[in-house]
Amino acid sequence: MMTKIFLLTALSFVLLFISNTRISAQDDMDFEEFMGMMSETMTDEQLDQLSFNLPWNIKVVGYGYGDFSGDGKEDIVLSIIEKDKTPKKSVDVYFFENVENTTFKKIKKKNYKWYEVTLEIAFLMKDGKCFVTSRDDNSWYFAGYEIINEKLVAKDVEKYPIEFENAGN
Repeated sequence: MMTKIFLLTALSFVLLFISNTRISAQDDMDFEEFMGMMSETMTDEQLDQLSFNLPWNIKVVGYGYGDFSGDGKEDIVLSIIEKDKTPKKSVDVYFFENVENTTFKKIKKKNYKWYEVTLEIAFLMKDGKCFVTSRDDNSWYFAGYEIINEKLVAKDVEKYPIEFENAGN
């Protein structure tokens, strides 16, 4: 049981605080700042198409990119807060499929609640899946998603109880 708690704690820190930009943003960014940063890896056409698929008055809280549609092209997932629209203590997560390296197609928008910090909703691309972390009062959730036939499909969903009383023992 202690090994499981240790592994869960270690995995949480890795997912939330690793400095690889392919995993997650570390600070809220306004939309223009995010687009400027992504201009280093995306074409102008891709940036334009992505901007058409998102609301305008947003803060980008986290992002990740990698192939989770199985076509060899880097898809993207973003967590955002839209001013006056996103419910308090939550983020809207947008899953986009890369279409021929020219545009992005919105596959799904999901709302996730956070409890202490927005970075509880984090992303990791691995083994052709987009893993999303989230939590509630009692558990951490790790959900692996793939894009199959233009739909977001949950492939791996794990739930780990939060046992604060045993932390550090």
